[in-house]
Amino acid sequence: PCGCSVPQVLKSCTEFIEKHGIVDGIYRLSGIASNIQKLRHEFDSEQIPDLTKDIYIQDIHCVGSLCKLYFRELPNPLLTYQLYEKFS
Repeated sequence: PCGCSVPQVLKSCTEFIEKHGIVDGIYRLSGIASNIQKLRHEFDSEQIPDLTKDIYIQDIHCVGSLCKLYFRELPNPLLTYQLYEKFS
């Protein structure tokens, strides 16, 4: 609804990771499933949750995991089926 080209969940998560999450494997390691779901629910209901809560600071991987989950659940891949041949 903001007309932004980048969804708020990705904008918030990547900004937070750039500021607090420069750790090994930030996108490779998974966060705790219950924390990921809690964070997802907060984005769904609050628009922009407070990512500086202890639960997210202590499990920073849940923020990266939410980004990956967002891309996995897109109805069409980011690199669209129509462009697949060009990419290969």
